[in-house]
Amino acid sequence: MSATPARTASQSDAFAQLLRGSLLPTVVAALGCIVVGLFSSPKAAWSAAFGAALVIFFFSLTLLVMKRTADLPPTTVMIVVMLTYTFKVIVLGVAMFLLRDVSWVSGYAVGLAITVCALVWLFFEMRAYKRLRIFAYDPDGAAALDTTSREPRDES
Repeated sequence: MSATPARTASQSDAFAQLLRGSLLPTVVAALGCIVVGLFSSPKAAWSAAFGAALVIFFFSLTLLVMKRTADLPPTTVMIVVMLTYTFKVIVLGVAMFLLRDVSWVSGYAVGLAITVCALVWLFFEMRAYKRLRIFAYDPDGAAALDTTSREPRDES
């Protein structure tokens, strides 16, 4: 049972690294979208900030869900993550669709900020994940099956 706390601590570190690796570049991209929006109008800047906030909220929520479900069986984690992803894409798409013609929001600025921030987040999250060096197998072979302790199978 002592392996579980160490595993959980390393998972927390991994998710913290993913969040740090994604959040800062996305905030920079969001600020860029807001500045570009200011050249158009205050409404466009606010709209860009709103779109960026949606992306940051939902993508952070996905990492939180992954962190909370990391100890579950892999198939369950995959189902939960895929449901979270589907929910996120649907809500972002609905937000872009509903806000496109609202008078107090620039639909173009919201859509552009959502697209830019989502692409930046995903790129840097994948970059941070690649740097984690999580192997699908034990590269040292320490987890190899010990064949000396296996008992012969009865094939009758």
